[in-house]
Amino acid sequence: MYIRSISPIIATILIIVITVAIAGIFYAFTSGLFGSLTQSSSQQVQQQSQVTSFTIGNVYCSNNIVYFNIYNNGNIPIDINNSQIIFTDNNGNIISINGSNIICNNGNIIPSGSNSLCYIINNYFCYYSYTNYIKTTNFVYNGISYSYNIPNNNNFNLVSFYPYFFQPTNLTISSSNSQGYLAQLPQCTITNNPYGGNTGTFGLFNCIAINYGAISAVVWFYEPSGGQGVLLSFQAFYYPNGPGGGWIPWLYVGKNGYLYAGDTYGCSALIGRQVVSTSSSITPGWHMAAVEEWASSKSGPYYLTLYLDGQFVSQIQIQPTSCGSLPQLFGTFNYPPDDIGTGYTVAWPYGNNNWFFFNGTIAYVALYNTVLNQNQVQQLYQAGFPNTLFSNNLVAAYILDPTYYNNNSYYFIPYYVNTQLMNQMGINNYNAISITPSGNVGPIPSSQFIYEPNPPIS
Repeated sequence: MYIRSISPIIATILIIVITVAIAGIFYAFTSGLFGSLTQSSSQQVQQQSQVTSFTIGNVYCSNNIVYFNIYNNGNIPIDINNSQIIFTDNNGNIISINGSNIICNNGNIIPSGSNSLCYIINNYFCYYSYTNYIKTTNFVYNGISYSYNIPNNNNFNLVSFYPYFFQPTNLTISSSNSQGYLAQLPQCTITNNPYGGNTGTFGLFNCIAINYGAISAVVWFYEPSGGQGVLLSFQAFYYPNGPGGGWIPWLYVGKNGYLYAGDTYGCSALIGRQVVSTSSSITPGWHMAAVEEWASSKSGPYYLTLYLDGQFVSQIQIQPTSCGSLPQLFGTFNYPPDDIGTGYTVAWPYGNNNWFFFNGTIAYVALYNTVLNQNQVQQLYQAGFPNTLFSNNLVAAYILDPTYYNNNSYYFIPYYVNTQLMNQMGINNYNAISITPSGNVGPIPSSQFIYEPNPPIS
């Protein structure tokens, strides 16, 4: 048999082809393997380099809205909607709010390296609080928490609109007061009365009038069917004592349902009571009354004005009597107790000739050291309560808080205090003293309020 051998040239070509094929297979295998490893390693590095980091600053309250700044110093965007903000007050109570209630000015996705101003929306609002205030804020996102301490000069609290405060725009939580309550306001010492009246201890209404020559008091109140009683008063004796000097039911709803404001010159309401009033009974529902009294000079004359629901009612010049020529607001007597919710009414038209408790709900009282004009009064009415309009002249505002001590009781607490103006009058304790009709100092029991599921609309 004849066997032909492979020529050296063909053998060489075959060896080269086989070698190239093996090299190609090896390259394909190794490149796939190392490519997979490289891709996996790259993904791990990318995942490890994604950092969530942020800072929170400048948490403050403005026009009842909480604002804060957030700076994203991480390398991935922050979705505010998936965050949580936790407030802790000075008593250790916690208020937790989901990010769905937060809006940021540049959108709720905060890019890396960006700063955004955000604020809390929906049913939350902030208010000045002298005694119960937010101490710390914690912002939580993606398991990371950042804590911010509120400065001591920024004493605000945060609450939900419902059911914490009475609101004129939410009549379903209106209540009528079946027994009455009073809040005694802070006091000052008058050492020199420029109007020639008495010196000594006075309540806040008198303190403002004597120190600044004018006062405007704005009151939000709920008038039930048959509502009557004193909204604001000052007298020379404390409840439940009888007459021991002068007494002025400065703003009250008479037994006829009319709204009255009044003062008198000199020594006796029996001689010189002078009032302005509405021309008919006021309707059930929420109302805002404003009473203003001022001196045109250190020797008078003196004027008194009444507004209801932003509208001018009447104005009088308080006339001298045989008893004297100084209105009692400016210091005919010493008037230590200035009260919200009751007053002595002997000799006053359509009073009850005794302590006359208001049987509706007084929810808010704001005191200004100036005469508000009609446009300002209308703005206050349109704003509702609480608010801090005209804060340069707003001395203090008090609000009825049904959950302040979380014990189903009610207190009048400071909503806003202009500490500069208070200090000018020498007042450093801004709290009102809540007193029950029995004369006891302490919370107003919720049992004194009758819930009205379908109250009349004003």
